[in-house]
Amino acid sequence: MKLRINGFENEIIFGDKNINVLEIKDAKCFTHIIDILNQEINGIENNEIFLLDENEDELKIEKEMYLVFDLFNIDYNNKKILNKIYELINRSIKNTQELDIYEMVFKLRNYLIQEINELPFEFVMKSDISIPEVLKLFDLRIDKSNYTNILERIEILIDLLSVLSISQILVVPNLKMYLSDEELVELYKYSLYNNVKLLVIERECTSKLKYECVFSVDEMFNDEII
Repeated sequence: MKLRINGFENEIIFGDKNINVLEIKDAKCFTHIIDILNQEINGIENNEIFLLDENEDELKIEKEMYLVFDLFNIDYNNKKILNKIYELINRSIKNTQELDIYEMVFKLRNYLIQEINELPFEFVMKSDISIPEVLKLFDLRIDKSNYTNILERIEILIDLLSVLSISQILVVPNLKMYLSDEELVELYKYSLYNNVKLLVIERECTSKLKYECVFSVDEMFNDEII
């Protein structure tokens, strides 16, 4: 895959052995690039940035990229992630214990009916409850309190993106503000191992680290790959 941005000569290539760092020295350009990426990820087309496969066919950025701004408050339990978790568990149960689950739900429903019949009113009740509805009933969610530092928080997000096949590319602006060089290299290895491609967007130029492929844009908007 590769990312093509209007106005730039080079393209950002997502390989299996490198992490892409986009360094943009101009503040307005930095903000604009993140803005148009955010628009596309939220389903708003802007015709300024394109994600292409190896055949030059355009991919949906909305489906293939995941953008996280606040590393202190990553939402592991948003609708997109929880729906994927419910789908995964639902498939697993259907393959192994579907009848057992429905038998337990049936017994619970009959118990409720007995209690309801004691009241002098007419009620209606769903006859079938799906497995995802059972999971919602128990409020199944990721316990984010188990992940206490920035590195752990990003790594569990990478796990979610990988295991649940949510997105292929994780975009993190200003990542280097929060992690040491050693932690960054550890995160890079973790991302590559889990086959989640990482795009780091930075204002400041730093020394090039292991695994990094740097796409640099200077104050005159000239771009080069380092």
